[in-house]
Amino acid sequence: MKDFHCCATCIHFISEKTKNGMFYKCKRLGFQTAPTYKFNCWNPKENVRKLMEKENQ
Repeated sequence: MKDFHCCATCIHFISEKTKNGMFYKCKRLGFQTAPTYKFNCWNPKENVRKLMEKENQ
């Protein structure tokens, strides 16, 4: 899990391209974040879950 746990791999992570660059937000918590941040509310995307399961086998 330590190799996968970050905002960018969470189902609540939103990235938007703006005229000033990329904007990252957590739609669950409602505030700006960064792809490498980590929070306890992390809920991995389906493809990340599959990678984690494969690594644990």
